[in-house]
Amino acid sequence: MIASLSLLCVAAAILLVGPRLASAPWTRQAPRVAIFTWQALTISAVITVVLAGVTLLIPITALAGDLGAVVHACAMSVADAYGESELLPGKLFGAFLAGALPMWVLICGVRVLGGGWWSRRQLRRSLSLITETDAGLGISVIETPAPAAFCLPGRSAQIVVTRGALSNLSSCELDGVLAHEAAHLRGRHNLAVALSQILARAFPRVRLFQVATRETRQLIELLADDAALQRVDRVNLASAIVSLAEMKAPAAALAMAQDAAVLRVSRLLSPEPPLNPWRYRVAVVGALTVVVAPLLIAGYPAVCAALSDICNIP
Repeated sequence: MIASLSLLCVAAAILLVGPRLASAPWTRQAPRVAIFTWQALTISAVITVVLAGVTLLIPITALAGDLGAVVHACAMSVADAYGESELLPGKLFGAFLAGALPMWVLICGVRVLGGGWWSRRQLRRSLSLITETDAGLGISVIETPAPAAFCLPGRSAQIVVTRGALSNLSSCELDGVLAHEAAHLRGRHNLAVALSQILARAFPRVRLFQVATRETRQLIELLADDAALQRVDRVNLASAIVSLAEMKAPAAALAMAQDAAVLRVSRLLSPEPPLNPWRYRVAVVGALTVVVAPLLIAGYPAVCAALSDICNIP
């Protein structure tokens, strides 16, 4: 029971403290690490709760089946190490956490990923009727005066730009836009957003998952901006964001200037120094620790029991 309670306490701490990461200034300096940290927090929160359910059920599973006296004695040792859960509510709670919870997340994952695939498929069909291909730029062009630019991820990925954007943007600004959208496609940023959306849909009342979704959307834009700066300067990229600030893009697409426009322009025109290497390492180690710690807590009693004399086969 100690392992189960410890895991539930860790999960509660992640759920309560995790959203505070949104106010950490360093996330704007290192968006890639920040995205990884948000993913670590959200995944760890779910894994920790599931592991708590598994540890509640270990005394039951350890006694299932007769594989010989030695194996039985070792199983009893493992069960004792985790603590016997004799109360039926505890067993039912463990079964819910270890079984129903992962199944619900899986169902929500299928819905989010399947819905996203269907939406992109329908959008791709619609775009094929109203766009023309610009072979020189490698993009699809919509004949409309409203300036807009977005990308459609997936197997048949494409970058879509309106005629209004091509007319209003300078060549440097257009290069920045295309580089930004190409970074989204190359980095498969839609997958990071989809992961956060799955957990936010599975647990809509949990603040951590809602904040993680919002922050992930912003951070992938900062990450794509950093990639675009390898081709254009900060002023031209910021100018392009401002020019496209009023754009509307389909929900299935990743748009150039639809998320965190003010933050991005401010970050481009008033850049902060890169994150110190030691702080970068601390952030990475911290994210990894959040994921590994629950595994160590859950496995520690079993390891101790396996190393005990009763589990040593002569």
